[in-house]
Amino acid sequence: MVERYYLPMTIDQDSHPNIVMVTIDSLRADHCGFMGYEKNTTPMLDRMANEGMVFSNAYAPGSRTPHSLPSMFTGEYPDSVLGHVNGMDDTQEDISGHIDRHVTIQDQLSDLGYETAGFTPNPWTSEYFGFGRGFDHYQDFMDEDRSEKIWERMIAGRGSKTIAGVRLLMSWLQRANTFKAWEHFYDNITQWISEANEPYFVWVFLLDVHFPYLPDQKATSQSRWRTYEANLRLYLESQQTPYSNRVHDQLVTAYDDSIRYTDRFLERIASDVQDAVIVTTADHGEAFGEHGTYGHHDQLYKQNVHVPLVIWGNGPGETVSAPFSLRLLPELLNTIAIGGDVATVAKDTAGSIASGGDKLRISGKNWRFIQRSDGDDEVRLTTDDGARVDDLETINLCRRLLDGWMEHHSECGRIKNAIYDIEHHEI
Repeated sequence: MVERYYLPMTIDQDSHPNIVMVTIDSLRADHCGFMGYEKNTTPMLDRMANEGMVFSNAYAPGSRTPHSLPSMFTGEYPDSVLGHVNGMDDTQEDISGHIDRHVTIQDQLSDLGYETAGFTPNPWTSEYFGFGRGFDHYQDFMDEDRSEKIWERMIAGRGSKTIAGVRLLMSWLQRANTFKAWEHFYDNITQWISEANEPYFVWVFLLDVHFPYLPDQKATSQSRWRTYEANLRLYLESQQTPYSNRVHDQLVTAYDDSIRYTDRFLERIASDVQDAVIVTTADHGEAFGEHGTYGHHDQLYKQNVHVPLVIWGNGPGETVSAPFSLRLLPELLNTIAIGGDVATVAKDTAGSIASGGDKLRISGKNWRFIQRSDGDDEVRLTTDDGARVDDLETINLCRRLLDGWMEHHSECGRIKNAIYDIEHHEI
């Protein structure tokens, strides 16, 4: 079903529109007002959704940033997500090499004449992992203070968890770049835009909703002590413990406050940059006790991968209910740039991967199927109302669909890697 709205602000489709893409780390769809959440967490995003285009069944390619972002930018999964790579060093080499081997969003738009820039405080999308390649300007803020050393310790797994937790908290309190709030680099974004040649493409990755949920004081609706206590409990207890109602509520409140603070970025950028299409989405969702987990570790339930996707400033709005995988973002952004019909980019199904291919999910318009590679204990086919389907014939059909989907991505990756090696004489 497509519901149409009137969008007063439109871009001249005779030329390529300026594009601002905002990725909000860890924002689950059902904590946004326009997706039915009862709290007022996203007033500006709600306005954008009402006036613009909403993909109501948008799904992240994976449940964590390193699983989602490489495929969101290239349209293909790296080997580390498909289960062909082990270890952090190999993961770094794989993600960086994956971006080198594939045409990215910024490559596509550069070919259309766009000037491009990226701004991200998330270490997984730093130059270290190759994400700056192809951008005319890129800031990952990793060389400005001790953030890089903190990140190196985190990925190397050195030190006790308690000490690491204290270090992380102190880093946030001191506004270290590992937890750089959007207000601390907003001027970098607008200054670049003011000097850029049109058309331009800007990607902004916001980390404010990511754990630890420590919103700016202006957006906090509970005491700072309650916020700190709940975050420390969550960190020290491995995000698996069934918490008391009090701690659970404190965590959800802190998360919602962080969303509300991040929504102010959208309000400000929409006011300051009035001649651009703004695309807002997330790299994955976040769990709060559903199915026994918190955070976004290797799970593929709806709260982990169902994310918002809103396009604002691109003409009369629509609500697109067909499944949309964020793996299709390169096609979506290219369609926006050339003035095409973006609603047609959505497909019949959307897939997600976690744990190096150990967990697979495929989502339809009103159903979803999850399976594990090590057994049937998590094989489930459910409908939107939560009803479980136990029909064996249908389940086997879903299994075959997933098998074909995985083989397709693996084969596409092998072909593209071979082409790259031939072109660069690496054989």
